[in-house]
Amino acid sequence: MVSTPDARHARWRREWLGVSALLALLALLLGAGSWTWRLDQAAYDTGLSLWSRPAPDDIVLVTIDEASLRQLGQWPWPRALHATVIQQINQAQPKAILLDLLLSEPSPDPEQDQVLAQAIQQSGKVVLPLSFEALPQHLVRELPPVPALRAPAHLAHADAELDVDGVLRWAALHAGIAPGRHPHMALALLQVAGEPMHASIQAQSAPASAATNPVWRRDDRVLVRYIGPPGTVKQVSFAAVLRGDVPANVFTGRYVLIGASAIGLGDWYQTPVSGLSQAMPAVEITANLLQMLRTGDWVRPVPPLVVGVVSAGLILGLMFAFIRLSPYQALLAALLSALGVALASCALLAAGVWFAPTAFLLTALLAYPVWSWRRLETTQDFLDAEILRLAATPEPPSPESPKQHVPRDQVERRIAAIQGANARLQQAQQLLVNTLEAMPEAVLVVDGRGQVRQANPQLGTLLNLADQDTLTGQSLDTLLARWMPTDAPRWTMLLERALAEERVIITEVHGPFDQHLLARIAPLPSAANQPPWLVLCLADITPIRLIEQQRDELLGFIAHDIRSPQASLISLVQLQHMTRAAMPAEEVLDHVDMLARSTLALCDELLQIMRAETHPIQQQPTNLAQVAEQALKEVDLQARVKDITMVKDWAPDWTPVLPLDQSLVRRALINLLNNAIKFSPQGSEVRLRMTPQEGFCVIAVIDRGPGIPPAELKKLFRRYERLESSTAARVTAGVGLGLVFIDTVARRHGGRVQVHSEPGQGSCFELWLPSPTPP
Repeated sequence: MVSTPDARHARWRREWLGVSALLALLALLLGAGSWTWRLDQAAYDTGLSLWSRPAPDDIVLVTIDEASLRQLGQWPWPRALHATVIQQINQAQPKAILLDLLLSEPSPDPEQDQVLAQAIQQSGKVVLPLSFEALPQHLVRELPPVPALRAPAHLAHADAELDVDGVLRWAALHAGIAPGRHPHMALALLQVAGEPMHASIQAQSAPASAATNPVWRRDDRVLVRYIGPPGTVKQVSFAAVLRGDVPANVFTGRYVLIGASAIGLGDWYQTPVSGLSQAMPAVEITANLLQMLRTGDWVRPVPPLVVGVVSAGLILGLMFAFIRLSPYQALLAALLSALGVALASCALLAAGVWFAPTAFLLTALLAYPVWSWRRLETTQDFLDAEILRLAATPEPPSPESPKQHVPRDQVERRIAAIQGANARLQQAQQLLVNTLEAMPEAVLVVDGRGQVRQANPQLGTLLNLADQDTLTGQSLDTLLARWMPTDAPRWTMLLERALAEERVIITEVHGPFDQHLLARIAPLPSAANQPPWLVLCLADITPIRLIEQQRDELLGFIAHDIRSPQASLISLVQLQHMTRAAMPAEEVLDHVDMLARSTLALCDELLQIMRAETHPIQQQPTNLAQVAEQALKEVDLQARVKDITMVKDWAPDWTPVLPLDQSLVRRALINLLNNAIKFSPQGSEVRLRMTPQEGFCVIAVIDRGPGIPPAELKKLFRRYERLESSTAARVTAGVGLGLVFIDTVARRHGGRVQVHSEPGQGSCFELWLPSPTPP
């Protein structure tokens, strides 16, 4: 069973819709269900580490570090030391102070608690943390500071919410045993300082709990936007503050956070910006959260449902691109789309929006192999159908070719069958191409709509086309827009006529630059259900039309210029028959001699042109200076008769040697000099100048004659052309075909003739001959 193009297209469409729907559903489930949370967290940590923020100028950490422990002794210290530090800091008028130490146990010396409580009360800006303790039967209880410290301080929770992988990414702005709750230490610092939280921050509220037992409840969760790796926030040593080594202005108008940073002392957590081995102390995490709440530079997580919907939409767009791209382009599109979404996610994170990209990345990387598998299955079914069709019409083996081995493997059998069919198609196609290229005429194969399907190289040469590779698919009317047939206004009308009449249409075509073509359009036989095809042959008949034109011009020239002297002879004979008007015999002979010489000169000039155009030139190394000397000697007598001075204008030691036909060039120079002498006034001069130009030797003949109008200059070298201006016509009346001969000689040598003339100022005729070596 052979599949039709419509059936194949319908199956491709069904396969694409099915695969696209499944992949889009997978992306939706992965994104909306947060199934790829581990990978998303890793991507979040990587992206957050790429974008650091400058350290805040108004947040200072007073750290209990290793140096403080070495100087002040083993932990715990007397609480009077903390009171002393708080008093020193309070004298500098800070915004707020955080003492990030869990003081839920009373001091062995009650006076120590009283001293600390007095310092806290005097400041009125101190925040103390509280925590909770898990009890049996899923019960919890709060661990606030001791009563002596609880009253004068502002209480805040120090709860840290860790993800499954032990990384602290979220913070609860409020937490506590329901229904009560306490602000986070960072939020409490803002409240103590009287500074509101940035209005753009929108925390995620936790759902209401139905538990009757005391439960520690976290609410108003936000993603912590870390400023940078551990150590980014400004720090001073606790011992240095106690000694008075830190200036008071370090704390003035700033948030001061006192906490432990020594190894093994206090809480340390892994953060997205900590790296593989370095943790961050809890007091610095609080400083990062405090900076985020103040500036509003926070991270807004995109809801999972939105992530799933956007990922599914992007997958559908990628699948739509797959059906229009090649396999390599589809693979490249899948990789580039995955890379693009990953980069876009990082860019959004830098702007404060977190879009989890893993759902799309996994689905996009899965889309290409799944789609390729389904497309391969469909292609294999189509190839099986085509192989069955080929097997139904076997080609008898030629006597010269050996019997082909039939593989047993199904894939190898398909490959062998396709290779055999491909070889036959290539042979047929190559035969067609060779046939078209061997034809002397330009040939096009077009369909019934006038679209070009095949063309031989002769077409590009005939029509002077720059790029013949783009011919296929072009409209015949567009391709041959400048070549118009004489029997119809459009080429498609001739194609329709040939198909309707089922015969060869022959017409002449006129093209640019007076080009003439002969076109023959023949319809090709085709089956009933196959579109029609036609063959268009174009033959260049421009030389034939040019010969016909030259023949007509020659006949006109003979009828006018050569006929005129003969008519004068007849008139002279008739006058002699009239007794009263008869002239003396000597005068009659002078007139007959003048008319005969005029006719002979015209015929001689015409013969010179025909020989110069048709006979091969005999180029030999020739001394151009000697040829110029010979031409001057030949016209010297004519110049003396009119008292005209002939001037040589070139360096005596310059003897250019060029490949020339000496007789033709000498004749051309003589014609130029004769014309200059003929039209120069009595007693003037004619200058023959030779100068080197780049790649040429230029011979110029300069006279002082009447000159030629600019509008008539371009007609000088046209054969049998007559000038309209009376002055120009009088000047060229004696020139005849001499200038045409000069132009022919120049072109046959690969050169040209240029004329510079102004009426009343004389003329300059330049003969440019190519020089093979630099002059």
